[in-house]
Amino acid sequence: MTRMIAVAGKGGVGKTTCAALLARALVAGGVRPVLAVDADPNSNLHLLLGFPMPTPLGSLREELLEEREKSAPRETLLEAMVQRRVAEGKDVDLVTMGRGEGPGCYCYVNNLLRRSLLRLSGNYSAVVVDNEAGMEHLSRRNLRRIDHLVLVADPSPRGLSAAQSIRELAGQLSLPVGRTWLLLNRPYSAQGGIGCPPPSSPPLLAEIPHDPSLPGLELSGRSFLDLPAGSPAATAAEAAARILISVGPS
Repeated sequence: MTRMIAVAGKGGVGKTTCAALLARALVAGGVRPVLAVDADPNSNLHLLLGFPMPTPLGSLREELLEEREKSAPRETLLEAMVQRRVAEGKDVDLVTMGRGEGPGCYCYVNNLLRRSLLRLSGNYSAVVVDNEAGMEHLSRRNLRRIDHLVLVADPSPRGLSAAQSIRELAGQLSLPVGRTWLLLNRPYSAQGGIGCPPPSSPPLLAEIPHDPSLPGLELSGRSFLDLPAGSPAATAAEAAARILISVGPS
């Protein structure tokens, strides 16, 4: 069964960095192929995975609405259109959701997109979704099932509080979440130790430590998938991936 992993958190905590590291770590752990989904309207996951910017799925909405005025679009046609928007790599592929809905009614198209994404996901051993800040994408239930919700936070009281708030909101929305984890992220800071997460926090999945190799990779345009084994960030992400692989949904 495909492992569905959603990465969420408040803005500025490094969700995209963690999503890229988790995709790499899953492949290193023998889980392949992996589908990375960039669900942030400010799309930049492709930069960390070494892909050119793919055509976003959001552009399908207008195309399908125009087609519907002529005749009802077939789902097979939509699936082919979705597949053409998949950026393919060796072990990791990427799709980008793009911007949100405009002023029109997109319920019909969004339902088609959900079904097509569900079928597309079935071709992969794992799906890693890099969500926008907050819970908007998740609240639309674009994912029918979330095996692991990974809440990224910086190790500050404010960061930990934001992660807890998102966890509570997921419960209030009755999202289909199996297990929820806390991932502490400090890749670009060499500051001292972390504070202890409060007892109400989700289980700690890992801490991504300061890793001086990450800024160089990003500045040079190289993929985080090429991060060498043994780097601090790679080691921590691989430990997190082993937990996600071995622990099933509750």
